[in-house]
Amino acid sequence: MWGGDQPDLPEVHNNEKKKSMCSVVEVCHLPTGEWVQKPTTGDPPLGVWGYAAAVIRNEIFFFGGDCGHSYCFHNSLYSFNVDTFNWKELSPTTSHHSPMMKGYSGMIAIKVNDEDYLAVIGGDGLSSNNSPPQPGAQYSRHDVFQFCNEVHMYRLKTGEWTSPTVTGERPPPTDQFTLTSITNTTAILFGGDINDRVSNDVYTFQFTDTSVKCTKFSNPGGSVQWPKERYAHSSTNIPDSVTDRRRNSLSVWNETQTTHWIIEFGGRRGDSYLSDTRFIEIGE
Repeated sequence: MWGGDQPDLPEVHNNEKKKSMCSVVEVCHLPTGEWVQKPTTGDPPLGVWGYAAAVIRNEIFFFGGDCGHSYCFHNSLYSFNVDTFNWKELSPTTSHHSPMMKGYSGMIAIKVNDEDYLAVIGGDGLSSNNSPPQPGAQYSRHDVFQFCNEVHMYRLKTGEWTSPTVTGERPPPTDQFTLTSITNTTAILFGGDINDRVSNDVYTFQFTDTSVKCTKFSNPGGSVQWPKERYAHSSTNIPDSVTDRRRNSLSVWNETQTTHWIIEFGGRRGDSYLSDTRFIEIGE
């Protein structure tokens, strides 16, 4: 676990204290529930909270995020190697190309023709001093912020950002939704803050190396049970064998083919920060 909005995190772009706090990761030993703090090498991202993250094998990728001062957003991409505990900057923050400098977007790992990509969707950032708009994307302004429904892909082999051809009904400009991988080339989006309302719509995405097809599913009403509108929530893909907090982390660990754990950490309850860990065992 890395980063997040912490009570004693300096509200500055960068200084030694902030770098020191961001140069460690928290590692949980699942059999005992014990947390251990580990040092890292290299320079960590400046977007310390509100970032998007995805995993490919032994690397965790971090996109964008908020510095924690004066609405300073980023569009940088970093990788963190869990074997060496080393940070590597793959794409720096810049206003010269998209994705826009933003936080609260969604990112997933996809694999097309045996090649790895990252896909970044939505988010919000400042309406001024930002990157050029993406053709076909929509932007919705709210005070000094703008929400977007950009869809970008990052090709790991070449280190390039691309704009796929988008077909179907893409989500409106939104942030703080959940984006969850279903297969190597498909994902599902739920909820989010859409500037003037909170959503409980569902969208699916089907990716190729150059395109993405979007499909919308709305609450049909009647007797159908459907989740309420929400944002800043968590979701995860639970195997087929298978509260009272917000902005927490949620993940699944497969211990065996028939035993799975849902792991929940932290979040906020009212005005209090939480640091407890909850384990839920799911078995056939």
